[in-house]
Amino acid sequence: MLDENLNDIHSGLIVAPYKDKNIYPLMGLLYQEFPNWSGTKIRSYMDLVLSKENTNGGVLIAQNEALYYVGVLVYSFQKINFDFEKNIESTKKTNIIVIENLIASSPVLQKQVFMSLINSSIKIGKNHSCEYIELPNFENGHLQLLELKYANKIIKEGIRTYIKL
Repeated sequence: MLDENLNDIHSGLIVAPYKDKNIYPLMGLLYQEFPNWSGTKIRSYMDLVLSKENTNGGVLIAQNEALYYVGVLVYSFQKINFDFEKNIESTKKTNIIVIENLIASSPVLQKQVFMSLINSSIKIGKNHSCEYIELPNFENGHLQLLELKYANKIIKEGIRTYIKL
């Protein structure tokens, strides 16, 4: 089962699954990620992601020591027909965790929030027998941070980037 203790003691951040149906505390971050979406559309999306019926994904939040929300990560679990070892389409189903959205608010803490949320999603993926994590397209050099830490585990497949778990 999922280890609820995802805290990153090195950064001082608290990282945990977000299970509250009240997304109001996250709206500032969500508006940042979806600037062209209405509040209603954001709430509808988050209702889907946070519903009790949704066993195919979830939301992680990062809070600083003052308990302000400084990051949000939305993920899903998927099975794909691809054999990464042979780099071919396959009949073999591969379990992956997909990072759908990652929002880090504070420019000062952005790298720490980013890495803490990614590291926590890797723990979740491993706990759910995922073999890979699929990363979104990152800006601001964040992919380079991951390439440094996970150099021998990074797989680039077309426009997608994966980390072998």
